[in-house]
Amino acid sequence: MLDVNALSAGDTVCALIRHGEKDDSHFGLTEHGKAEIERIGLLISALHKPVRLYASPECRCMETAVLMGNVIHGSGCDVQASTMLGKPGVQVKNEEKYSLLTDRMRCRDIYREWKMGLHRDAMQTSAFIRNETLRFLRDTCLQHGITIYISQSGTIACVGYSFGLTDYKADDDDWVRFLDGFVMEL
Repeated sequence: MLDVNALSAGDTVCALIRHGEKDDSHFGLTEHGKAEIERIGLLISALHKPVRLYASPECRCMETAVLMGNVIHGSGCDVQASTMLGKPGVQVKNEEKYSLLTDRMRCRDIYREWKMGLHRDAMQTSAFIRNETLRFLRDTCLQHGITIYISQSGTIACVGYSFGLTDYKADDDDWVRFLDGFVMEL
């Protein structure tokens, strides 16, 4: 789960996190997931810092951002959608080839094989992901505030790995948990 205290550590802070708990019966969030998002939103609001929200266009990511934003800013908050965060995501080089991978493999298995140097026709290199993500963060982060970027597990895993911040394991117990991610100071 996101370490909210880390958001207060610096002047210009970015957090990249996975969306809230998904409901496997449809593309939305569970009630438990919504409650967790609201709880984190209250903790972020209590920091009394300006907050900007970005999300993947993916339904669960946008829903997470809107719920969190409504708690932090009140209803009708502004959430910016970005394909850097998903659909396709910064890690995707060729959407068609990546889609073929996701049709037959779980994201965690694709990630594990990507770290071994496979799927280079479908996915970007670690260096490319790091450079493009850093450019995106510098272009979009709120100076003297907090920017929350909400994405899918595969994007969070690849970006965290590319920055040397984390190395998620592909097994079920150590994959990117809902609302988990990392905090960076710019």
